[in-house]
Formats: sequence, C-alpha cells, structure tokens
Amino acid sequence: MDKFEKDILGKIFDDDADDVKACPVPGTALPKGMALAMAYVPFQMWETPYEDDVAFSRGTVFPCLDKPFIGEEAVKNARTE
Repeated sequence: MDKFEKDILGKIFDDDADDVKACPVPGTALPKGMALAMAYVPFQMWETPYEDDVAFSRGTVFPCLDKPFIGEEAVKNARTE
C-alpha cells in the first residue's frame, strides 16, 4: 500500500478527520475492518478467440461471453398484458 492509499484510508477510518466532523452522520464512512471490495471471477475454460476485427465489433474476444444487448428492444417490444 503506497502513501496515497494510506492517506485516503486513514481519512476514511479516522473519527477526528475534518471532513468527518462536518458530516451529520456519527462515526466513520466505513466500519472498521470492512473490506473495500471483493471480486468474483469465475473459472473460464479456454476456447478459440474471435479474430481481432470480430472481437472489436462484438466487444469480447471469447464467443461464450458474446451476449446480445437488447436494451431498448426489450422495452419497446415488452408485453403489457
């Protein structure tokens, strides 16, 4: 952990920090000992990736991760019954 990270984390957990005193919520922003983040990365089997131009246009190099985006279509074509 570098000095910058220590300074930021120190402010988050420091009850006497100036910005904490101005906050109407008592205590710190995060409970002591709380993890800042936790990643879930599932195991993925290797498969032949897309060619560069196809991968760029599809937004992924792996065919198994190539999921269609139906954003606006799903709303426009939704059943209202």
